[in-house]
Amino acid sequence: MGVPGLIFLLVMLVLIGVGIAVGLFACAIAAALVMLGMLSSSVALGFLTKRPATAVRAFLLQFGVLAGIPAGAVTAWLGRTLLDKVDESWLIAVYGGIAGAVAGALLALLLDFIFRRTHTWLEQRMRRPELPG
Repeated sequence: MGVPGLIFLLVMLVLIGVGIAVGLFACAIAAALVMLGMLSSSVALGFLTKRPATAVRAFLLQFGVLAGIPAGAVTAWLGRTLLDKVDESWLIAVYGGIAGAVAGALLALLLDFIFRRTHTWLEQRMRRPELPG
């Protein structure tokens, strides 16, 4: 087997370990989204409206708000030197969470707009010419 074989074996084991770790992380994220009801409410909305685009839009909006809250709170906490009027440290996290939720919602709506425009552009670009007949 030799030294190159051992090196390849170690690289393979590391890559398998990384793959398992990424898979477990993805499963944890999916479980959290299911527990919060984001996936089920998005799917239910898609079934009710009979439009998958509505389900994707709802999921993006919910995920943007959910991801924006802690991001905004941490950002405000780190930037509290700019908020010298606020003495309460918990109030900084609340203001940051609100700002993060708004920013997350705006980002989700922007992504939805980009996806819809790209979809219509691709549909028009890939449209087959109709045969005369």
